[in-house]
Amino acid sequence: MKLFKGDIIKKVNKLMDNAEKRKEKLQGRIETLQGEVNHLYQAKQDDFSKAVLEGGEPSKKLANDLVKAQDELREAHEQLSLIDGAVKHELEKAKADVDKERRQFVADKGEDFKELFERMNKSKIEYLETVIEYKKKHGEFDREYWRMFRDIEQRVGLRGIDPREHHKVMFTQRHQVDGRYTPAITPEEHRDAFMEGKLSFEIEKNKDIFKK
Repeated sequence: MKLFKGDIIKKVNKLMDNAEKRKEKLQGRIETLQGEVNHLYQAKQDDFSKAVLEGGEPSKKLANDLVKAQDELREAHEQLSLIDGAVKHELEKAKADVDKERRQFVADKGEDFKELFERMNKSKIEYLETVIEYKKKHGEFDREYWRMFRDIEQRVGLRGIDPREHHKVMFTQRHQVDGRYTPAITPEEHRDAFMEGKLSFEIEKNKDIFKK
């Protein structure tokens, strides 16, 4: 089986991880800058009020610091908004390659399933051939029983029995019945194997029931 490399998937996942880290970093910076802007804005307002009351001039440094912080905050917001667009653009470029890789992955894994299907099909054929063998053997049993016992039963006054009811396999049984275990596969056993990933309790309990 070929070893799946998944180079494009790794590249896309790395892109997404880096973009997420960048976004988290920018979001943290935006939060910090927003706090600075709020603080500087209030400081500027307080400084302006003080200048009015005292007849002085408001601080140019506070005004410049506020503008600088606002510019940095705006730039951080712009960078954050650009990340999603850049990621979307790169993902669109990688779309065809990802599709190619997933098709290759599915095709490569097909070898494993092919082996399983071969085993399942072999088991199915063996099972159905055994059913055919059972049907023939039971027909022979019926005929042999009637040939040997039909007349003698009447002569000695025995109540007749139907050989078809003996050594009977219930192929229409939907689930196992306690005390009436059938070697035929039931729908419930299929469900337990496929949905639950296990053999049913009745199978486990009766796995040696037909051993000599």
